[in-house]
Amino acid sequence: MNTFQEQNFGTYLESLQAWSESSHDSFVLHALDCSAIVAVTNTKGKILSVNEKFVEISGYSRAELIGQDHRMLHSGVHDSNFFQKMYRTIAQGGVWHGEICNKKKNGKLYWVDTTIVPRCNEKGKVINYVAIRFDITARKRAEQRLTANRLKLQEAVNTDFLTNISNRTSFSQYLKVLFAQEHPDNRHFCLCLLDIDTFKIINDTSGHESGDRLLKKIAGRLKTFQSTDCFIARIGGDEFAIIMVSNDPQIFEIKLQKILEAMRFRFRSGSLTHLCSASLGYAVSKLNDSRKREILRCADLALYEAKADGRNRIKKYAPFMKEKTERRSRLRTAMQAALKKKQFKLFYQLVLPLNQERPPSFEALLRWDHPERGLLSPQYFYDAFDDAELSIAIGNFVLRQALTDIRYLLQHKIPFDRISINVTSDDFRDHNFTERLFREMKKYAVPAEKLTIEITEKILFGQHNQHILDELKKLNRAGVQISLDDFGTGFASLTHLRTVTFDHIKIDRVFTSGVTERGIDTAIIQGVIDIVHSMDRVVVAEGVETAEQAEELRLMGCDFLQGWHFSKAVPLSQIPHVLNMDGPPWIKSESIVPEMDVAE
Repeated sequence: MNTFQEQNFGTYLESLQAWSESSHDSFVLHALDCSAIVAVTNTKGKILSVNEKFVEISGYSRAELIGQDHRMLHSGVHDSNFFQKMYRTIAQGGVWHGEICNKKKNGKLYWVDTTIVPRCNEKGKVINYVAIRFDITARKRAEQRLTANRLKLQEAVNTDFLTNISNRTSFSQYLKVLFAQEHPDNRHFCLCLLDIDTFKIINDTSGHESGDRLLKKIAGRLKTFQSTDCFIARIGGDEFAIIMVSNDPQIFEIKLQKILEAMRFRFRSGSLTHLCSASLGYAVSKLNDSRKREILRCADLALYEAKADGRNRIKKYAPFMKEKTERRSRLRTAMQAALKKKQFKLFYQLVLPLNQERPPSFEALLRWDHPERGLLSPQYFYDAFDDAELSIAIGNFVLRQALTDIRYLLQHKIPFDRISINVTSDDFRDHNFTERLFREMKKYAVPAEKLTIEITEKILFGQHNQHILDELKKLNRAGVQISLDDFGTGFASLTHLRTVTFDHIKIDRVFTSGVTERGIDTAIIQGVIDIVHSMDRVVVAEGVETAEQAEELRLMGCDFLQGWHFSKAVPLSQIPHVLNMDGPPWIKSESIVPEMDVAE
């Protein structure tokens, strides 16, 4: 501090000390009266004195205030416990400070920052109280608005914008809080995941607007089950989560059955009416034993099992589900390694035309030449195709190997009509699949009239349904034949005859096996043949295993026959033997193992 500052400060101190006691008190009271709301009450709460600011903010006149109990200003915002603590403090001679909401004469509320100072006599007994207040109403209202905005923001963050129920963020927070608390040992917890079975079909066939309406309807029905012990959230797409707690775990299945029933209803979209349903998978444990990741995984496995078992049902988690998943995981890993080690092969099964003027065709069938288990057909590793990436990789192998083999047959002048390969919905996920196929055909010098693409009805219910139909038309216009495989085992087969571009229908072995019994299977086959012929298309019967079946199908007018009665699937090198080009037919029997457990 420099000399000038020291002199000024010293002068200031001298001036303060020069005040008389009376003038000092008078000035302080004047300053206080100008800036604060001041009141004096006796020990029983009666108002003895108020200043002008008190009169101004309360709306009462001085005459209306003096002699009245201070409780006349109570707003009802604070409970009795609040005032008891305050009175206890000041009655013992302590200074109390806090924020109080009071009520004006006109009923409006106002907030004051309050300090109450007890005044004691010479013996230390409290004789009255001086309350000094400052109006903080504007600040409190700003805080309330801020709090309200935060609550609205928090609600928006935790609410699904479409269905107006809790979202995934709220779901995660709910689990976090639930698991952080201590619970009685008999308190049980249920986590259920729900998928809408028909959502993708409605979304793809009727548009996203219909899909959104369906989600809202589902959410509305789920809301009716919400309670303090039942939390429901939409956690993504068409998946919902249900969290329940109870001392009686048996109640979970009962409530989930009611939810499942509520998910069954008719949903109209334009000219279409859909039968809606849902699949539910759930896991149960004691709350104190629950772990977020573990129980989520268990519920997810149960949901997968419900969908794999036909949908429209409930499945409770069981340990075998985890074991199955682990086996699938090991299988995928083994198949990825098999692709790198070139253990996958293509075998070819004869497709015999009943019109002997035409050369036979062949279907390319995938085989895994497993180093320990021998030759395996796809039925023993079918689950691995649930992995879209692996399915596409295998599909690429099948395509390139088939084109390589077709080129070999053409170069060696081995007579055949066409080679058919199976294509899945995963192949069509690549929107450039058709163009890529044309490029590969050109690369391997394979003409379109030597190739048939086989699809199943299943791929027509996935996403991009219209895209797939358009791609099939493009392939067909180029000369590639389209075969609708496993006909009659999917859904809405007759509808597909109207909408799908196809050259021939393949009747599944399920029907072929009963053709000689002249029952329902025979009637179905005859009906399919008549319908397809009326459309100027042809029919292939799969799974022909006896001469009797072959003859019956010939008499019914079937165009092509395929099955072990004529030939098992053989490697490319044995096709000449099957065609009897170099001596009597010799067909090597495939060694197919009945089951497989891939080593870790």
